[in-house]
Amino acid sequence: MFKNHFKTAVRNFLRRKDYFMLNMIGLSVGITCWLLILQYVSYEKGYDAFPKADRIARLTLDNYQQGKLDWQSAAVYPAFGPNMKKDFPEVENYCRLAATELLLSNDEHNIRANESKGYYADPSFLSMFDIRMLKGNPQTALDGLDKIMLSEDLAKKYFGDANPLGKTLVYRAPFTTKIFEVSGVFTPPSHAHLVINYLISYPTIGSFRRQFGDLSSPEETSWGWYQFYTYLLMKPGIDLKKLEEKFPAFCDRYINHLDWKKAGGIKNEVHLMPLKNIHLHSHYMQEAEINGNEQSVSFLFLVSFFIIGIAWVNYVNLSTARSLERAKEVGVRKVAGATRSSLVVQFLIEGILLNLIAFAVALSVASFIAPGFSKLTGNILPTTFRLTNQYRVLAGGILLAGTLLSAVYPAFVLSAFKPATVLKGLFKNSAGGLLLRKALIVVQFTASIVLIAGTIIVYKQLRYMRSQPLNVNIKQTVVLEGAGSPKDSVYQQAFQPFKNAVLQLPGVKSVTASTSVMGRENFWANNIPRSGTSNSNPVTLYYLGVDYDFIPSYEIKVVAGRNFSKHFPSDSNAALLNETAVRMLGFNDPKQVINQKIGSGITIIGVVQDYHTEALHKAIDPQLIILRTNARNVYSVKIETANVANTLADIRTKWNANFPADPFSYYFLDEAFDKQYKADKQFGAAFGFFSCIAIVIACLGLLGLSAYSVLQRAKEIGIRKVFGASTENIVRLLSKDFVKLVLIAFIMAIPVAWWVMQSWLQQFAYHIKISWFVFVIAGATALLIALITISFQAIRAAVANPVAALRSE
Repeated sequence: MFKNHFKTAVRNFLRRKDYFMLNMIGLSVGITCWLLILQYVSYEKGYDAFPKADRIARLTLDNYQQGKLDWQSAAVYPAFGPNMKKDFPEVENYCRLAATELLLSNDEHNIRANESKGYYADPSFLSMFDIRMLKGNPQTALDGLDKIMLSEDLAKKYFGDANPLGKTLVYRAPFTTKIFEVSGVFTPPSHAHLVINYLISYPTIGSFRRQFGDLSSPEETSWGWYQFYTYLLMKPGIDLKKLEEKFPAFCDRYINHLDWKKAGGIKNEVHLMPLKNIHLHSHYMQEAEINGNEQSVSFLFLVSFFIIGIAWVNYVNLSTARSLERAKEVGVRKVAGATRSSLVVQFLIEGILLNLIAFAVALSVASFIAPGFSKLTGNILPTTFRLTNQYRVLAGGILLAGTLLSAVYPAFVLSAFKPATVLKGLFKNSAGGLLLRKALIVVQFTASIVLIAGTIIVYKQLRYMRSQPLNVNIKQTVVLEGAGSPKDSVYQQAFQPFKNAVLQLPGVKSVTASTSVMGRENFWANNIPRSGTSNSNPVTLYYLGVDYDFIPSYEIKVVAGRNFSKHFPSDSNAALLNETAVRMLGFNDPKQVINQKIGSGITIIGVVQDYHTEALHKAIDPQLIILRTNARNVYSVKIETANVANTLADIRTKWNANFPADPFSYYFLDEAFDKQYKADKQFGAAFGFFSCIAIVIACLGLLGLSAYSVLQRAKEIGIRKVFGASTENIVRLLSKDFVKLVLIAFIMAIPVAWWVMQSWLQQFAYHIKISWFVFVIAGATALLIALITISFQAIRAAVANPVAALRSE
């Protein structure tokens, strides 16, 4: 029986090739897009899949001042870990990581480089995160002082194919020289919120301080130094929410009672962030890496269901619209003895077979275009199509449910026809069926209009962020990583000759040194009392150390007072504020703060206009700019646009002459700053692309429905033409019903689109206001697309010879 049903289904497909291809294209394109987005969602939600991941959580720190949340940090105080293990039996173990960047060198092979993505790590990190060791003993590799573990790539970089165990790397800092023993080689965790190139034994942090007689061990006991990522390994079966309920008492016992905290009106809270949630849900200060965006992932996931939903709606609409065409077939089959159940099975097999073929095509297409889709998402995805086991089950379940649901309704509709009515030619489409098809068209175009409006808003927001004035000139700026090897006592003897030599180059306009630069997150902060208050009412200000040339080099406007000057020796204890800091300190006018003393006697000599140090996702921080003539973190070189390559080569020559022990490393500031919008641009591109696909699929369905509408009304059109109806009259007649449905969809789409996109915009500190004109454009676009689609069939019907339609009459 099944074999006969299968053969009949194949014959029907071959007999109605246009219907088959229309459904095939719609379903396969819809399923392909859905699978690709599902792969993206699967990848983004699959971070940190370590064997013990379900039992690991990271601590996060909230800082309150005067009862108001001041900041939230992904890093916490180092004393949290050991004390939580001691106080809470639920905690099985803990580990701490402290980020570092070091200038490492292999003097034997004359290899040196600034190495980032390094961490001081507790020995327990290796077992908690199941780090794969290629060489060395995981029990002892991070136990003791001055030990370093290298990633496989870093080991090859410094030691080639030789065994690095027991060999040494030298770290030269302005204040000391440290020799590290290589104690292990490991495979860095992939697809994780941490990118790790090397690990240094945790006690080494304290050894730097102990070299200079500081025996306080703040890396173990500090409740004020928040630089440490702290992870807790829970015992099996622990409820994180119940454990977190005990944290307020813990914080009061260890932190909030401290005199300096109470005097400053400071209160700390600590929370747990499950390890697997970090990548998409953690967006605090001092994140180890730029994390993903749960909202963007959810939006694309929603778009994928719009797409596949529209494809299935098309199938249902086209199947039920063809009921007149297949009614006689059903009548004849019933007269010949076919039961309704056998007809239901026949139509179900047709629907399921069509969906299976579309799925097979979609799987092949998804595998073929996976590399291109990876580029669209910023090359974060594998170039081969794959889903995690969890999402394979989800994909299978949704495809099975969607296939059955989309096949069941047409099967029952088509099998319900009465043979006597059908064979007498008295059959008409039911009012209920027509109403359902109209409702489904409205749903399709509601989704399409929401997607069009969403695409417009996404692109307007991206353009807004990139076009807003930063109030600082970052163009034509080369940023050099500062020289770390010269000792403090001789640093100026090396830097000043370098600066003077570079300034003499024909393509160079200015050179300035600072502790940070635009595009980098600034962690250097301190609590400063507000104007006219005691120490019990401070605000957090973010420090920036600069030399005399920083403000004019970056063309930052001084709105009150003056810049630092060599003519005022007292400027060594002076500072500038930005406008945000002035307001937060309680001054209404920038001029009021000039010559005022804040903090530990710092004199304010000037106020600069607010300028953006990071992308417009983040509000401008209150900033305190201090004079640091020995700043060496970064050097900013303003250059001419002509002969950039020659200018860079000349700068490199001067660098090597003055800092022979430091590698020459640079980047262009405007390009680096623009990279902060990379994820947004990729989201916009993906959102726009898939929105277009959804609209195309909706139009395919509309094309099929309009074709069947023309077929059903062929005699009516013929009669109207005989009685003198023009082509314009016929087109208007066939289009008006569909236009009404699109207008209804437009009305329904407006509140949905506004709510969804307003929620998306809230993640930006600076964002556009959604204009009513966006919805007008989205609705007009959808209407235009619908009219073009419908007119194709309407015009064909209007210009056709009416004799052909009326010949049988």
